[in-house]
Amino acid sequence: MAFSAAGNRGTVGELVVTDVTAIPLEPPDELLYSHRPQLGRSALSLLRRADVIYTLAERDIRAQYKQAVLGVGWALLNPVATLVIFTLVFSGVKKLNVVGEPYVLFSYVGILSWGFFQASVAGASNSLLTNKLMMAKTHFPRECFPLAQVLQSAFTTMLGCVPLLVLFGIEGFTPKLATLWVPLYAAVEIPFAVGAALIVSSVIIQMRDLSQVVPTILPLGLMASPVVWPFSKIPAGLRPVYSIFNPVGPVIDGIRRSMLLGHSPDWTLIGIAMCGSLLYLLGGYALFKRLEVSFADLA
Repeated sequence: MAFSAAGNRGTVGELVVTDVTAIPLEPPDELLYSHRPQLGRSALSLLRRADVIYTLAERDIRAQYKQAVLGVGWALLNPVATLVIFTLVFSGVKKLNVVGEPYVLFSYVGILSWGFFQASVAGASNSLLTNKLMMAKTHFPRECFPLAQVLQSAFTTMLGCVPLLVLFGIEGFTPKLATLWVPLYAAVEIPFAVGAALIVSSVIIQMRDLSQVVPTILPLGLMASPVVWPFSKIPAGLRPVYSIFNPVGPVIDGIRRSMLLGHSPDWTLIGIAMCGSLLYLLGGYALFKRLEVSFADLA
């Protein structure tokens, strides 16, 4: 029995014979990267499966604290330990002195705000790889995995607010009425965290080496954000550009200004930061949906 030439088919009786060497091992790049996702339809499908995100987040939260002696107490101790280190190292630096705000409260607000973003991105970075078996056997939207990590980070951040209340009491400092603006700042940071989580999770599954880079970049991002230093250190002319690239910066500054000083939001910077967050969200979602056709094969 002879095979036909590569790419051609011949018949022997009723048997179709194909040269298996002509079948590519992977789809051609022009086919893979010409995928055009329908973001609107995908977003609606994701909303209908929001329960999956909640279930995955609950599973990960239980697994994270189940075998720990202190359980969810670690969600309280980790930001406090970071606060102690930052206070010992930076509170005596004259250039970082803040006026009208206890440095302990000043830094802890920054730690919580940045901690939510960092935990979201770090958790999402390997979320597709660690769930590859489930991803291969289920049919719900793949973005549920990184979004579950964002939800888990939000839960941890909420727990981290408990020591903040204790610190207010220790410092004898009362939160200002303008603290009611905090949900607005959260609405700016959450799209940024979701967009960054989608970008990182979808790119890492294509280039595994990046999983070693992310843990290095995130601490650098902390130092480049106004966590231990005031936002006023950034020249006024550069603040709009900074807010586009790093929306967490004006969010941290806004929470401090409202919660500790009683100021209203800086609407210009918050508006710019919201535009930046939405760009990250839309760009991250578009990239994720475009690359997801290869997730099952690459994982």
